[in-house]
Amino acid sequence: MRVKKKLDPWEPIGQLWEEERTPDGGLLPALTVFLAGAECPFSCIFCDLWKETLDGPTPAGALPAQLRKALAAAGPLPRPAAVKLYNASNFFESRAVPEEDEEEILALTTPFARVTVECHPRLIGHRCLRFAERLVGHLEVAMGLETVHPEALPQLNKGMTLDDFDRAAQTLRRAGIGLRAFVLVAPPFVPPEEAVEWAVRSCVHAFEQGAERVSLIPLRGGNTPPRLDQLEEALERCLDLDGIATADLWDARRFATCLHCVDDRIGRLERMNRAGRIEPRTACAGCGWH
Repeated sequence: MRVKKKLDPWEPIGQLWEEERTPDGGLLPALTVFLAGAECPFSCIFCDLWKETLDGPTPAGALPAQLRKALAAAGPLPRPAAVKLYNASNFFESRAVPEEDEEEILALTTPFARVTVECHPRLIGHRCLRFAERLVGHLEVAMGLETVHPEALPQLNKGMTLDDFDRAAQTLRRAGIGLRAFVLVAPPFVPPEEAVEWAVRSCVHAFEQGAERVSLIPLRGGNTPPRLDQLEEALERCLDLDGIATADLWDARRFATCLHCVDDRIGRLERMNRAGRIEPRTACAGCGWH
């Protein structure tokens, strides 16, 4: 039985500040705004974001209202800064983001140097290009590549082929729009012993298709969740690639098997995310990790 959280379409789910690495090695303050909107029409078997969505279409005017409240709660904006508008769905789908709301969203995001939205590759088209042309800052689109494993990807129920991703990436690249890719660590149908290798291969493919940054996301559901050491190895290997690779550390503690070293290890991953350099591992007396 599916159970959703009760969300108010006129209230943002939340917001948080973080710093993101830039291609020149600097750090850019980035505000992530979690918006309440319509559920994604693609039912990926690994995804639980539907829990943070509305039961019906997003009401017109609701997203600008949420964004205004989130910006007010975020406090004074540093300059330059970026904003990520994450609605657990697709920004360029009218059921999730009514087209009549675009003008106000464009106005509210004027202070930001970069605006990131999320969207399924098959929904990248004219609306995306028009939005980018009217945006004051630089548009970046976050798309889920998930995995390039030839047997796993078709079984994820994502409604996307690798060619679909590549075509969307080419559309963004030709328009000068940035690409951020999401890659799963240990997705379903990938043998656990091959999880790191396929995460690295997927990251390589994303960079080859023009992604400027890739976020490695440990799968939080499924029968074989990743181990923390798999996320560590995947990030270490991807940091040597030609692009910005980071590990998604939300709820990362749940993948740890040793409470003695988990805080040190997550802290190490946080520093690697920020610096883009591999840090030496330190030995753990509890589990022998090193």
